[in-house]
Amino acid sequence: MTVFLALLVAHLLGDFVLQRSAVIDGKHQGRWQSWIEHGMVHLVCLSGAWLLFSPLPLLDARVGIAFALIVVTHLLADWVKVRKGGARPVTAFVLDQAFHVLVLATAAIWLAGSAEMLHMIAQLLLDYQFEAGLILASYLIVIFGCGWLNRLLLDSLYPGRSDQSEVEADADAGLALAGMRIGWLERFLMLSAFLAQAWAALGLVLAAKSVFRFEDIKKGRRHAEYFLIGTLVSVVEVVLVGMLVLGTLSLEGAV
Repeated sequence: MTVFLALLVAHLLGDFVLQRSAVIDGKHQGRWQSWIEHGMVHLVCLSGAWLLFSPLPLLDARVGIAFALIVVTHLLADWVKVRKGGARPVTAFVLDQAFHVLVLATAAIWLAGSAEMLHMIAQLLLDYQFEAGLILASYLIVIFGCGWLNRLLLDSLYPGRSDQSEVEADADAGLALAGMRIGWLERFLMLSAFLAQAWAALGLVLAAKSVFRFEDIKKGRRHAEYFLIGTLVSVVEVVLVGMLVLGTLSLEGAV
């Protein structure tokens, strides 16, 4: 696991901290100097993180081969993202980063010894598969399932106007979509705080939402009621699901 963390730290430094805007622009413009700089930065980050965090020696043939493959596959993935990801930048970014992490995990398994690493991963999955599945299901229910439920419950209360122009209707539709995504994040943060039993963080999420929505609340009674009911419904859903998860985990631990 330490090997993987060393590779991951190097990736985060090379891709997000030390990658210059000029390099990003150069890659899009096809300048080979930008690609070389990006690859060299990753190689330096890999070497530095390896020396700081990994228990394995740097001057090892397997380490050199792994580093070379990581850098080459990283540049190839970036090239595909630059050439094909313009239409869907968010999807391209997520797939690109997922591929990078998969390569790093594969390299870590090979460097640390495949049998030992795979055994450890399999043991962790066996030990915590119920807990992981339960928590994953709770997040999916709260974020997406409750999102659909809330949309059905609150649709009739949405403070739109029947005399809107087409432009205003499109703007309201965009705001509704943004509000839906804010609801996803809100319920994610509240459930995370509830499961961690961080009650101050839970209160902070609610307070922050109230501050940011203050102007909407001032618009009139209907906006205030829509905001209040939506917030309370989300809180009730999070509390119910959170209590169910914590209770189930408590019973599972007692068995």
